[in-house]
Amino acid sequence: MRHLSRLSPRSATGAGRVPAARTQAGRPAGDGRGSGGRLPSLTGLRFTAAAGVVFTHCALLSSPRLARTLGPEVWVGASAVSLFFILSGYVLTHSARPTDTARSFWRRRAAKILPNHVLTWCVVVGALAFAGTAASGAGSGMVAHLASLFLVNTWVPSERFLSAGNPVSWSLAAEGFFYLLFPVLLPWIRRLSRRGLLIGAVSAIALVWAGPVFSTLVLHPGGQLFPGRWFLYMLPVARLPEFVLGMIAARISAEGIPLPRIGVLPAALGVISAVIVNSSLLPHDFMYAASTVAPLVVLVHATAELDLRGGPSLLRTAPLVFLGEISYAMYLVHLVVLGLAYLGLTHLGWSALTAILVALPLVFLFSWLLYAGVERPCMQRFSTSRAHRGDRPHVSTTP
Repeated sequence: MRHLSRLSPRSATGAGRVPAARTQAGRPAGDGRGSGGRLPSLTGLRFTAAAGVVFTHCALLSSPRLARTLGPEVWVGASAVSLFFILSGYVLTHSARPTDTARSFWRRRAAKILPNHVLTWCVVVGALAFAGTAASGAGSGMVAHLASLFLVNTWVPSERFLSAGNPVSWSLAAEGFFYLLFPVLLPWIRRLSRRGLLIGAVSAIALVWAGPVFSTLVLHPGGQLFPGRWFLYMLPVARLPEFVLGMIAARISAEGIPLPRIGVLPAALGVISAVIVNSSLLPHDFMYAASTVAPLVVLVHATAELDLRGGPSLLRTAPLVFLGEISYAMYLVHLVVLGLAYLGLTHLGWSALTAILVALPLVFLFSWLLYAGVERPCMQRFSTSRAHRGDRPHVSTTP
């Protein structure tokens, strides 16, 4: 596992290299497939995923009954997290280099996710300590917070652990698990034939659907929310098929496998329709990825094709790419900012909606400050060696 390429098969394009996409005549397509080039439209798409999570938390603050009824507003946030995981698998596979090493890959991922995570964890736990609640539960509270700091809290089926630290950082525990496995998964997926890639994509989707079926029939046939929410939504191994699906989708693009061409707008409408329709027809367990996993991977594939084919893309515009760049910081700070503003302003007699509208500009401000002051400098300083600094495509791969 020292070099990611050493575990991959040799091919006509060189030992361990990802073959370039080819036309039907057998010549390279020349569209940048498999080259590790930039995919700015996926960066813009990442902002829409972050915005979906922010929307759901705003809806829950303004209407707490949604935590019980689990309407489509809540399904939006769950689907947005699934989009994060699929995007991560796609982008990491697209940008992987044959000569990369597991150690350098892990270093880049650590430089990306840990500085923001540690800082926001300190802010949240410090605020809880100031309020006198950080050590509640006779010491188990601090154990849970430390588990959150080290991104292992979601392996424990306990509400205290799942909500410890900065609550939204639970998804980073899943991402960390994916990153740990990526150097092993990538050569395996590179070895798949075209038929194997299609079978793998269908199998990954089937596994995602199998989870809520098992949970509904076995874990909690009575319909209680927990432990199904932990098993389906937060347990890292349960979210692995979505990440693998993104990896397979990237290889399908790199191989130039002909698929029905679906535009970004129809794909996006498919996601929205799935949220609206399935939220009224399916048990709530299916909102944890299953109901939207197929249209989401179609959306990711269609969005990437805009860049690979050089087509026009609204998601590639500078404002949306910038918002995509700060989306990871936004994901980590938004709930803290929204929660503090909500508590403070509603205590003064403001309405919940007004408090949220006041807080949203602050979310963007603190997101930019965290990105510009912590995330970007740490990525530039620690993500690569001096010999390769500035030589890698920049597409965010975390929530």
